[in-house]
Amino acid sequence: MKWSLNTYQTGQDWELDYMVDVVKKTGYHGIEFLMDFNQKHGLEWDTPREKWDEIKEKVEAAELEFASLTSCQNFHSLDRDERMQSVQRVKRVIDMADFFDCPHIRVLGDRFTDETRDEVVRNVGECLGELGVYAQTYGITVSIEMHGHFTAPDSAMEAIQIADQPNVGAVFNCVWPDVTSDTVDAFHDRIAPHITMVHTHNVEDAQTFEFYRKMFAKLKEIGFEGYISNESAYRGPDPEKVLALYVGLYRAFTEQ
Repeated sequence: MKWSLNTYQTGQDWELDYMVDVVKKTGYHGIEFLMDFNQKHGLEWDTPREKWDEIKEKVEAAELEFASLTSCQNFHSLDRDERMQSVQRVKRVIDMADFFDCPHIRVLGDRFTDETRDEVVRNVGECLGELGVYAQTYGITVSIEMHGHFTAPDSAMEAIQIADQPNVGAVFNCVWPDVTSDTVDAFHDRIAPHITMVHTHNVEDAQTFEFYRKMFAKLKEIGFEGYISNESAYRGPDPEKVLALYVGLYRAFTEQ
């Protein structure tokens, strides 16, 4: 397993140079760039091509990796034109990922009602399938984050099944809906074959600490070699100390 910093919240106001410096110092292997939030790192789906070289050079000079390009495009609209607009934007993100030697991109599902559930899941799965085919040319994985109404495994796993592409998987968002200590192992067993990346939050929280411990054990069991990405919401005065402590926690879990 490898560690990355997701730029959501903790790093959202950091210029790229500072982010690269902090990520390197605190022991992470890479950066997961969140898109569609106009963050200061400057990497968005529509970032002009002439700016790509500078970003790549700075990250690689620090011997860091592009862990993921994390697009917030979604496919829950019932309007086909809107869904296709999102698909085209994500295809450009895939082109960018190829340029940056980034093996992974993330998208969202994201929302449905009881009445629209089946239609939205089908539409999302079909969009994922189209993107999976496009990304195969580059050897890139496309993943839906288990987020919003796709947090529960039923809808997320169904969309992946509809996509039916070997390079389409799931980002586990470390939310365990309606899961108890007695059922958490079965929950992990169900989603584990499809996990391509993990987003962690408050790992130290006593209410979910044991769930995290068991999740890391399951990832070790299946030989997971992807990124564990820190998506904590820390905005305090000592990010270097806090981010380094999270790396220490990850290492402690994997060395058990």
